[in-house]
Amino acid sequence: MRKTSYEQPLNERIRAFLRLEFLFKQADYSLNGTSTWNSRAALETIIEIHDLVSRVDLKTEILKELERHTQSLNRLLENPQVDPKRLNQVLRSLDSFSNKLFSDNLPFGHALKHNEFITSIRQRTTVPGGTCEMDLPGYHFWLQKSSEERITTLTNWISGFDTMRKAIEMILQLIRDSAVPRWELAENGFFQRNLDPGNPCQILRISLPAEQDCYPEISGGKHRFTVRFMRQENEQTRPKQVNQDIEFEMSCCMI
Repeated sequence: MRKTSYEQPLNERIRAFLRLEFLFKQADYSLNGTSTWNSRAALETIIEIHDLVSRVDLKTEILKELERHTQSLNRLLENPQVDPKRLNQVLRSLDSFSNKLFSDNLPFGHALKHNEFITSIRQRTTVPGGTCEMDLPGYHFWLQKSSEERITTLTNWISGFDTMRKAIEMILQLIRDSAVPRWELAENGFFQRNLDPGNPCQILRISLPAEQDCYPEISGGKHRFTVRFMRQENEQTRPKQVNQDIEFEMSCCMI
């Protein structure tokens, strides 16, 4: 059965990680194209990544999460049901990421911060249509270069985030793999559950059959979460909560 999954972070650290994961996937897609529009989309996404990283001390947040995962997994070493070879491999990877982040004293994407070409484009992205050729002739000139040259330059720019990206990908994969999905029932389209603040859920995952004609709106925090299943009758009206029972798969991911 084909399913559609929805994810909701339950803390700000994971929220930032999920947004960056999305932006990296978006950049990858654009970098696979050869048109000037692909290059535009890729560069604007790289700017978004840099802007998001610049707003928070992301290196500290990643290091805290890597340390927390290492402590949690170390407690499993004496569990006979755990594959020690696989567990030690994961622990070595976590340790490797921590060492790389500690050894690099420069902030993520530091080279882009002082790149005048990117700065000139960033300043115009807040203006509707602000990056058109009449406003940024230098950008238009760069876009006329060969697709190979543009892709090489863009790939070099985004590579400054490689360690951060790989660390976040591993953290999110470990969190997602930590839970086994369970079937639940939302009576009249509403579901609520209390959480243990001492063992907080980090990502809530809701899965529905692809043919289901509603979607979940999830809100929550450290102590509880609620799910309301909404239906959009058409694109001109506001969505409404369904008035029927909805079966769904739920994973409360924590590690």
